[in-house]
Amino acid sequence: MTDAEKQFLYSVGRNIAKLRRLKGFSQLDICVQIDMEKSNLSSIENGRQNFTALTLKKIADAIGVEVHHFFLPPQ
Repeated sequence: MTDAEKQFLYSVGRNIAKLRRLKGFSQLDICVQIDMEKSNLSSIENGRQNFTALTLKKIADAIGVEVHHFFLPPQ
């Protein structure tokens, strides 16, 4: 995996974590809703695990945001 790919995964993961916290959800809250292991969500949020489009959709739906918000530049 290239450095650019690693940075992309990290950036998306940080956005997921930020939005999840802003909406008041814990990782466990989301994992229960989408039937995912907490360690997998943690790995995604920390940029250590690749994700599928379907996984992103499930996370976005559980948080209550659109998937494209995960791809916005940090503010």
